[in-house]
Amino acid sequence: MSIEQMADKIIETDVLVMGGGIAGCPAAAKAAEHGLKVTLAEKAKIDRSGSGGQGSDHWPGAHPRGMTPQEFTEAWNAEMPTYYGVGGYWSNSNLLYRLYANGFWALEELEKFGVTMKWDDGELRPISGFGVREGGRPVLRVHWQNVKPEMAVGVRKRGVNVLDRTMVVDLLTNEGAVVGATAVNTRTGEFIVIKAKAVIIATGLFARCYNSEQPASWKYKFRYHWCPATVAGDGWAVAYRAGAELANMEMHGGTYRWRDDLTLPFGQMGNEGVYGTHYTWDGEEDPGWRHGLGHLRPLEYVELEQKGKLPIYASLEPIPDDYHRRIEVAIADERMISLKIAEDRGFNPRTHRYELMDNRQHHFMAPAGVDVNNEFQSSLKGLFTIGDSAAGLHNFCNASTSGFLIGDDIKTYIDAADEPVIDEAQVESQKEVVLAPLAVKDGTEPLELESAIRYICDRYVGVLRAEGKLREGMRRLGSLKREFIPKLMAKNPHHLMRCLEVRNIMDLAGVHIQACMERKETRGDHIRIDYPDADPSRLAMLTYQRMEDGKPVIEVRNMQEFKPELAKEAKV
Repeated sequence: MSIEQMADKIIETDVLVMGGGIAGCPAAAKAAEHGLKVTLAEKAKIDRSGSGGQGSDHWPGAHPRGMTPQEFTEAWNAEMPTYYGVGGYWSNSNLLYRLYANGFWALEELEKFGVTMKWDDGELRPISGFGVREGGRPVLRVHWQNVKPEMAVGVRKRGVNVLDRTMVVDLLTNEGAVVGATAVNTRTGEFIVIKAKAVIIATGLFARCYNSEQPASWKYKFRYHWCPATVAGDGWAVAYRAGAELANMEMHGGTYRWRDDLTLPFGQMGNEGVYGTHYTWDGEEDPGWRHGLGHLRPLEYVELEQKGKLPIYASLEPIPDDYHRRIEVAIADERMISLKIAEDRGFNPRTHRYELMDNRQHHFMAPAGVDVNNEFQSSLKGLFTIGDSAAGLHNFCNASTSGFLIGDDIKTYIDAADEPVIDEAQVESQKEVVLAPLAVKDGTEPLELESAIRYICDRYVGVLRAEGKLREGMRRLGSLKREFIPKLMAKNPHHLMRCLEVRNIMDLAGVHIQACMERKETRGDHIRIDYPDADPSRLAMLTYQRMEDGKPVIEVRNMQEFKPELAKEAKV
């Protein structure tokens, strides 16, 4: 059967951008500025999609201009051992230097894009300190309730072909290179084949193999810190199945959060150099609190639990009234509904104390993702990854900066690329997988299967890990996959999207558990109770995973060394 017979729509483009968030929109727009034919596929709508869709209250910015590689290395080494507790386990310091060196250029590009960095008085408003960043990178306070609608206007003005409500299902490859992708419209059910010389993945990070954070989570909750649609790991999964390498999949951020996070986001607690006061249940002040950010590291929490010091509370009573007002502005930018929830509950953020959550359900793979080089290219030719989808990149600054950089540079790759040649058998196979749930009439609801995956990861992986638990988790996950993936049932195209998300979550949960089993040591937030010490031989060694001839491959190799001569100079 020909592609024309199999596909409801065929699109030919130079560049396919997968994901229309705060990384994907800048990438698509910048590439279009260079005269390239760009298609952007977003499973929601780019006007409000992604983790930035609700807005943002701060820009976690770049290091100061003119920083030398040596100065950057010193600042980075000083900051990273505490940042999410991963001990500096980021896969490519050269790329990080390039991002930070171009952070202010990205600010200027955002201004051209229609996204203002200025505060209400028309001036840039730096925050004097922001948790672990205090004394390090400057952070800007911004009013960004409409950042995504503004980006969407900029993308469309530049002539990008926007495919809203379109989920990329899998990548198409030929002779070891990416040549496009298959996709499905999540409203009409159209099966789409996209021919592309290059694909840029910008779909966000991965978290949905664990239960949502807060309040104490019921199994069907979707209350994640980021937009739940962006943390299904779509981009990571399609890259992995196509043969690209993932890195750091055993590392994660696991913290203990505010039980009242629905009324006041914890991220507003410790910044601008002002922090609340923290107490154990019996009134002991500041019990090993970490950086005033509103959370403890897992082992710190366990230690306090063993001492009988729980629950722990935080109080914002001592801080000035003007800072309380700034907190309220920040909440309005990111989560206006929180103010209404607090009011309805009779909760006064100025006088009530906040209890720290007594669970371990906030997980996200911040240092993990698709491994990339200095040019954001994965191990698979023609596949580029940016933002939270790339291993070691995290936050708004890295996302948009990486988007502008790849959009500015990718024309060089496109000019040298061959015309994409599509394998019809590959398209047919992917279409069969995509549409299968629509034919199941009495099967498994996708959220039921996802909840079972979350239970396995919470119960058998979690924060405190051990060989027996991990092996049992892998066994149970394999049993689930064999029995229930074929039974997934979709009542309509939107429901089909949920089925495809669960497929991605299932694949990545297996990769995650495999990586946790491979690293037999404790380092950063990877805590092995049966291997409580760090293994000196694993210093600066990362875990890499890929699919090869349909089989999972796992390797442990040295992380990329920092080589200043490889880091590109700043654009401005």
